[in-house]
Parts: sequence; C-alpha cells; structure tokens
Amino acid sequence: MALAAHAPVLIEGDAALGTSDAVVSGSGTPQDPYVMEGWSINASTNPGIAIRNTTRSLLIRNLTVYRAAPIPLADGIDLFQVRNVQILNITALATLAAVRVRSSYNVSLNGSSALGDQAGLWLDGSTDVTVAGNEIRAAGYVMEVGVYVDGSDRVVIERNRLALDTPGFGHYEIQAHNTTNLAVLENEIGTDSWVPHDGTGVWLVDVVNLTFQGNILHSRSLSLSPFAGAGRSSEWTFYRSPAIFDTYVISPDNTINGVPVLFRNRCQDLDLDRVVAGEVIVSNCPRVRISNATFQAGQVGVLVVNSVGAVITFNRFVDMDLGVILFEGGATVYHNDFVHSGTAAWMSVRAPVYSLDYPVGGNYWGDGPAVDQCSGISQDVCPDPDGFVDKPNDLFGTGTWTDRFPLARPINLTNTWPTADLRMGGTRWDVNTPVVFNASAVSDREDPRTNLRVRWDFDGDWRWDTNWSTDLTVAHRFASPGVYTVRMIVRDSGGLLATASVLVVIPEPSDWRAWALLLGVPSVIFGSMILAFFAKRYRRVRPPRLGQRPISPPENP
Repeated sequence: MALAAHAPVLIEGDAALGTSDAVVSGSGTPQDPYVMEGWSINASTNPGIAIRNTTRSLLIRNLTVYRAAPIPLADGIDLFQVRNVQILNITALATLAAVRVRSSYNVSLNGSSALGDQAGLWLDGSTDVTVAGNEIRAAGYVMEVGVYVDGSDRVVIERNRLALDTPGFGHYEIQAHNTTNLAVLENEIGTDSWVPHDGTGVWLVDVVNLTFQGNILHSRSLSLSPFAGAGRSSEWTFYRSPAIFDTYVISPDNTINGVPVLFRNRCQDLDLDRVVAGEVIVSNCPRVRISNATFQAGQVGVLVVNSVGAVITFNRFVDMDLGVILFEGGATVYHNDFVHSGTAAWMSVRAPVYSLDYPVGGNYWGDGPAVDQCSGISQDVCPDPDGFVDKPNDLFGTGTWTDRFPLARPINLTNTWPTADLRMGGTRWDVNTPVVFNASAVSDREDPRTNLRVRWDFDGDWRWDTNWSTDLTVAHRFASPGVYTVRMIVRDSGGLLATASVLVVIPEPSDWRAWALLLGVPSVIFGSMILAFFAKRYRRVRPPRLGQRPISPPENP
C-alpha cells in the first residue's frame, strides 16, 4: 500500500488515542483494536510515534518511521506505560531506537524491519513482551545493540534475524540484565563475514529462568554472568548467586559456526575430552576437566562458573575474543594455545586461576614475537633457550593474573587445520536436475583424504542436513526455484574444522536465461559484498550513544 506522510504522533491517555487522526479504524477492544497504519513519519527530532498511559488495544502496522537528520535524535516508536499494543510489519530506518518500550504490559513486535537504528528494540521494566520474526540489522550504520532487555519479565525473543554487520562497531545482538523468564528461541545471530571484537552475540547478566534453544550463531557466542556488576571490580558481586544456572535450559541444538553449544550444570568429575563444540558452558561442577578441544572463530570458548578444581588444558582457542571466562571457583589453565588474528588473545578472570610452574609452564598466547633466550626458574640463565618466553605475561596489565612461564611455541605443532574445497559439476540446473557437489579436493597436512569427514547444509541455515561421512561427493535436488547457499564442513581426525560454500541459483522453469552462480571465494568476501550493498543505500554516520541510558559494556564481558 502507498504510504502517506504524517507528522510525528504524540498520544497521552485512552481518550487521545481514540480521537487521534493517526488512528484509521477500530474501537479499541481486543476483538476490534484501534488501527494505526498507512503512514510515513519523519522521526528526525521527535519520536515518530509516542504513546503514553493507555490501556485500550492498539495495532500499529504497515507504516514507516525514519530519520532524515544527520544523526539520530529520536526513537521510531516510543511506548511508556501502555498496555495491549501490537506492532506488525513496520519499517524503522536509522532512528535512535526502532522501538522503545518502558513500564508496559502485553506488547509485541512482529514481522518488522529495523535497519540502521542504534538499537532495534529497547525494553525496560516491562512484562509479557514478544519479539518475533523481525529483521534487525546495522545495515551500514552503527548499531549498538539489536535487542536490549532490562528489569523485565516474561520476554520471548524468537525467529529473528539479528546482525551487527557493520565491521568494527556494535556490542551485542541480544543483551539482557536483571530479567526473569526469558526465552531466546530459533534466532539467527551474527554474520559469517567478521567477528566484532567488543561484546558477544548474546550477553545475559543476572537472568533467571532462561530458555535458550535452537539458535544459530555466526562468529558470535553466548556469555552468561551471575553478576550484577558491569565492569568495575567493586561491582563484580553475586546478586542472586550461581544457583541461577539451575534455572537455565540451554539445549545442544544451539550452534556456533555449525557446531553445538554444550551446557553442563550440577555435575562433578566431568571429563570433556575431545568434544566438538562451538562453546562449552559449565556451572556448579567441581573438578571438571576440559581438554583437547578446538574453539574457532567465535567470541567465547569456555565459560566456567563456580566450579572448584577445574582444569582447562591442551585446548586450542583460535580467533576467539575471550578464550576462557572464569567466575568463582578457580581453575588450572595450562598448555592451551591462544592464537588470535590481529589482536592479543585474552581471558576474563573473576576467580583464582593457576598455571603450572617451571618446568611444565603455562600457555601459548600467540600475541607477538616470543623472545626465548634464557632458562631457569628466574629465566636468568642465558643464552639457554628452554621453550618459555623470558618474561611473564600479565594478561590484564594489572596483576590480576600472570602466566609466569608462557610457552614460546604452540603446544600442538602436529595437527593443522584441513583445507576445505567445494566444487559443482555442470553449468545449468533446474528443479528436475540434481546438483552434484564435490569436496574431493579437501586436504589435510597430517591426515590422508580417506580419514577426512564431511557434512552438508543445502539451504544455508547452518543446520547440517547430513551426518558425517567419508563420502566426499553428494547429489541434491532443490524442490523449488530460488537462491541457495550450500555449505560443506570438513573435519580431520583431530577435530579441526574448515568450511567452504557456494551459491546456487535454481531458475524458474520459464527463465531460460537464468544460470547457476558459483562464487569461488570465501564466505567472508561474500559477506563483504552484501555489506557493500547496504553501504550504498545508507550513508555511514557514527551517531552518539543511545539517549539517557548509554550502553557501557565491561572491559571483559
């Protein structure tokens, strides 16, 4: 439908809601709600729609709120102390918050697009809120957070596509504090093309009764904290205690870069050796051991909470912002490889942490040239290289934890990552012709090709459609025309992974000119092409931080 221009709308109370010229139909009952639709509203200096203190049922749908000013100064939709409001199929472009909801009840945001806003949904002190089926993306602008929830109850976030896809900016796709009964279900979060080195995909602090199921994370991770504080050491105190993890349901159908999130609670003497996981979360588990696992291209590898006597050893943390997070309990962390592209490897420590003394030593950090010219307990016998860096590694520059004998070389030099290679046969396909995908050129320095296993994702949703197999070719018929991203993941005998993807276009039967497109480039380049498209549509401007309640992430979330 064609949209008509309308001035910003300000409504105070039920009487004003019933008489507003922005309301085009309805009587305000649950069966016949007031309907506000068909408008295009400039929210440059004032909220596009601001509603206060109403109880009547309202449906806001099929409209656009946008800003034309150089920087965002106002929200798209601002609801304060309202009840019974549905927002459906709206578009919010480059506003401060696309939708801000405060002190409200029974509100939903469904089937809408929030593109280029500093925040998608900003939710504060509200109850019974549903956020479902929305697209919330940075789209070339600086989006600080996708969905922000604070002090709220009974909140459902499901089936949304959330991505802070402007490289180098943003903090969290989902951020929640001091919230009860939160369900995060079947969302797709992040992008293949870059890893934001500030924040995590989902950061939940002091959340009670969490259900986290069926989410697909790309280059993002889940960070859970039982703390009420947000960065200063004096604030890092338990608010409700680590027992809040007893209220969590985190299922293994959540994946990070195609591999599962593993959550274990209330166990003892747990041995997680050679697990294949995008992230391991362990709480209230004395003497847990996590070893010989590889965590790659996410944000958090291992999160251990209140687990006395934990041992974390012989793991590889590759391109991870925070390889290990420790809250209470303490752990021995030694002989791990922390290998990071571009910035120093890192750990977040809010618990006693230990590495082993000379001559066993600590971890390999991979964050710069390793000077190894001396030996001995004081590293003062020179020249006599001994495999340890001559100076201790103070991870935080504050003495919080120092690796006294960091390794000069990676602990695992015998296994390297496999090389993924994916090709297709033929040049034209249709719904009646299976496409043959060929991974026969995969390789590994240590393993023969017969030892490599692959699995396939034919519709690009990062849910693997086949089991692991040594058969390196597969034929797949696409049931309907469309554009499909087909992914292959290869695993070597040591559990290291690599992926490759191709783009397939299945034409309509009548379109003889359509042809299948094969991109022989890594997915990171394809993601950059998508981002370049958005950058042309929306001029990149770095606006100020959000309103009166800026996001202030801790140094190590």
